[in-house]
Amino acid sequence: MKLPGHWSTRAPTIDRVVQLDVRRLVAQTLLFGVVFSILLAIPVAIYQQAETRNLLSLRQAEQERVIKLSAQTIHQEMDAVLSDLRYLSQHNEIRSYLENNDQGHRRNLALEYLGLARQKRLYDQIRFIGLDGIEEVRVDFAGGKPKIVAEQDLQDKHDRYYFQETQWLSPGQIYVSPFDLNVEHGIVEQPLKPAIRFAVPVADSQGLIRGMVVLNYLGQRLIDKLGQLTGQTGKVWLLDADGQWLIGPTRQDAWRFMFPRQPHANAPALFDAFRQQTILEKSGLYRSEDNWIRFERIYPLTGGIPYSNMLDVAQPEAADRYYWTLAVARSPSPPQTSNAFVQRDRWAIYGTLSLFAFLAAAGLAFAINRNQALAQSLEKVIDSLPVLVAYVDTEQRYRFNNQAYEGFFGLSPGQIYGKTVCEVLDEAAYREVRPYVEQALAGKPVTFERQFSYEGEGIRDMVVTFLPDTSPQGEVRGFFVVANDVSLVKQSEQRERQHMQEQAHVSRLASMGEMATGIAHEINQPLAAIAMYSAAGVRTLQGECDRGQMKTWLEAINAQAKRASEIVQRVRHFMRKGKPQFGPVDLNQVAREAAALLRHEAQSQGVEIALQLVGNLPPVEGDVILLEQVVFNLLRNALEALLPQPNGRRITLHTSFDAEQVYFEVGDTGPGVDPAIAEHVFDSFVSSKQEGMGMGLAISRSIIEAHVGKLRYTANPEGGTTFMFCLARKAV
Repeated sequence: MKLPGHWSTRAPTIDRVVQLDVRRLVAQTLLFGVVFSILLAIPVAIYQQAETRNLLSLRQAEQERVIKLSAQTIHQEMDAVLSDLRYLSQHNEIRSYLENNDQGHRRNLALEYLGLARQKRLYDQIRFIGLDGIEEVRVDFAGGKPKIVAEQDLQDKHDRYYFQETQWLSPGQIYVSPFDLNVEHGIVEQPLKPAIRFAVPVADSQGLIRGMVVLNYLGQRLIDKLGQLTGQTGKVWLLDADGQWLIGPTRQDAWRFMFPRQPHANAPALFDAFRQQTILEKSGLYRSEDNWIRFERIYPLTGGIPYSNMLDVAQPEAADRYYWTLAVARSPSPPQTSNAFVQRDRWAIYGTLSLFAFLAAAGLAFAINRNQALAQSLEKVIDSLPVLVAYVDTEQRYRFNNQAYEGFFGLSPGQIYGKTVCEVLDEAAYREVRPYVEQALAGKPVTFERQFSYEGEGIRDMVVTFLPDTSPQGEVRGFFVVANDVSLVKQSEQRERQHMQEQAHVSRLASMGEMATGIAHEINQPLAAIAMYSAAGVRTLQGECDRGQMKTWLEAINAQAKRASEIVQRVRHFMRKGKPQFGPVDLNQVAREAAALLRHEAQSQGVEIALQLVGNLPPVEGDVILLEQVVFNLLRNALEALLPQPNGRRITLHTSFDAEQVYFEVGDTGPGVDPAIAEHVFDSFVSSKQEGMGMGLAISRSIIEAHVGKLRYTANPEGGTTFMFCLARKAV
């Protein structure tokens, strides 16, 4: 065999190559090793120092990014709450309640608060508090579900600081409380519930203040959102204007100011210097031996939509003095360690890298000398493959082919070398492959499947691929040939298809046996009508003959005979056995035929079969009998699934399509697929029915997959199951 270009027919022996490597290995290793060591000496230290600076810069940038994202998150949350508070202070229900302070309007206001709490899920409490401090309407978000608090459970909040502060405001001003823990009946609520209270005075139509609307924002939501921003830089910390921890370095640090009587364990003075710096400075970097903390002061009530120019919109009071401090900490040890590491072990690193350089040089020298041996090994592997592998040049001459060619053509690789494709193949086979050869020489990869006759092998099914060999300049120098004998695969696929067809036919026979009573009843109706009309005609012929009446009876007999014939033809069509005849199939008509086969059985069991068939449904490519059996199986399964249902028995056949696929769905209102067999519902012999064989869905899936489609199912939200399949639209 001769490989293209510089490849030889046979490589030198392994022993000779190894002997050459031994003589040249030392010289090449020394040369390459010295060169590599010199090149590594200069950049190694520079690289380490630059890497350290870059790492420090990246971590600082990451801290700033986390702080920026955290500030945006806080502003978004606060803007949403302020928007809701403005709405609640002006909407119709509060106005109606202030004008008509009765139980009905109070109930309407409570329902409005309930709907907002259920929709937003932001608030622990939504309240309207009167001027006396008594809650008049309150909705609690208790246990994850909002509820209206009963009148006898409403509390007196006149001594709470947020009530007293809001009393001094006008309707155009909003009070925002500090971020602290919720207190009920003078005791901090357990488990801890962080909250921020937003309150606004509400006036009636005469401008008299009648009370205030108060929103208790669920602070844990904000804490969770900030926790999700935690990255490699460390956790996000949050402090209030007094330097108190809202989100601390540890759980024990947060909310200490809410429990002044509890002893502080070991951490109150841990970050005292940092906290003092946050009070004095708006932003900066705090450095200690263990932490580098970047912080920035934010004003959560002034970061959203600017309302300053809108006089009729309520504004937070003292928003420019209400601030928190965001902080992100990281350990300084990696950059410091890197610097110390470089300074202490720079020469050790260089020595190690130099050693690796000499080893790499030895490997490179060895690889260069082993190239021919590796080429020989590759040639042996290719010769051992049961696949035809060859290389053909631009003159269509074989320049390389493996040993598999000898088994198919009866010619050794040496005999095939230099021959043209036309000389190796016969004239008829060459005429078939010539267009593909021309495509490959034009630079286009091509794969095709053909039957070829070979000496000693007979007619074989082959999958052939031509891969162009293109130079770096884009010139086609030839192409590689890979031909795989797939005869056994084709035979296996044919046996599988035949087995599927036999299973499908047996399934249809079994289905007809189960439907024999219904079919007999359907045929008996037109036959009984024929007998009745014919008997009436005989009696009429015995007396005076009314030609008009006789014509009517004969037409009725003809119609009933056609009806019986259609039933018989429908059954014969469904029971037909033979090879699949692929062609255009109208799935709407398939749905109508399957529904007609089961109409009598469905009516006898009180099941409604509804057809929701889209107009202008494009056809699919397939065998109408096999596709009708799939629909029949799905429809029959749905019918049996509805038997335990006392009422509401309904089956829906639905079709639809898009630019590429046609979709068919069979939905029912039954109990759904048994969870015990849900994962194996399409496997053979799997069934939830006592007398079921478990083959219907397995056969249906095989048929759909043979049509290059997919069959699946889904549970309906209102109950029941929908089985669906999709097939490609037939190309026009």
